[in-house]
Amino acid sequence: MYLVVDIGNTNIVFALLDKSLVEKKWRISTDIKRTSDEYFIWLSTIIKDVSNIKAVIIGSVVPEATEEIKKSCYNYLKKKVYVINEDIKINFPIKVENKKEVGTDRLVNSLAAWSLYKEATIIIDFGTATTFDVVDKSGAYVGGIICPGINLSLQTLHSAAARLPRIAVIKPKQVIGKSTVQAMSSGIYFGYIGLINHIINLTTLELKYKTKIILTGGLADLFSENLGINNVIRKNLTIEGLYLAYKQHKVNESDK
Repeated sequence: MYLVVDIGNTNIVFALLDKSLVEKKWRISTDIKRTSDEYFIWLSTIIKDVSNIKAVIIGSVVPEATEEIKKSCYNYLKKKVYVINEDIKINFPIKVENKKEVGTDRLVNSLAAWSLYKEATIIIDFGTATTFDVVDKSGAYVGGIICPGINLSLQTLHSAAARLPRIAVIKPKQVIGKSTVQAMSSGIYFGYIGLINHIINLTTLELKYKTKIILTGGLADLFSENLGINNVIRKNLTIEGLYLAYKQHKVNESDK
């Protein structure tokens, strides 16, 4: 059993993996002011038996939160804690101008996608930002596209326009909204459907070959059925990728 922690800009996911399968998963909001003691209390509440946990694997795009969580996991579990891209380097080919700019989450998503399908892939991650990451047919990360996240767009609409309410992301029954809320829902939902389809089409034209489409992140289910393009939902793709990076590291260590 392994505890895998995915620290994102909006949420932190804690997952228990057994033989590569996610057995349990918890999500809390990201707060850079939260201390290691607070994480300690929270972990001791959700994980009663720590004896079966072999190690902790952390992937993070929020450095301010990483050290507190690392300290808390080590103090509570008394196990080795590995931080991806600090203690473990991701073994995956990268073909971009500055490799250091590519976030851990985007690389481990690519690693997991290639490991699962061995196909050229566009990975769409519905997170704080909506990101598109491209793995070519040789199995290398070749870049991607970063768009404003869906909830971030809604928050900006609400904050910038005094008369626009805060709404949840839903699939509208029709395109033409009969009220302000319906019009906002339509704009967000069908607007992102159009954005996603257009970016996939442009990316495919640029690559000059078809790709597998993988959706991950909290809103993957909501957008999957209306894209009009065959796609696969992998809600645990980042968690799987972090675990794979760790397993590769252990194999490489044993070969030395």
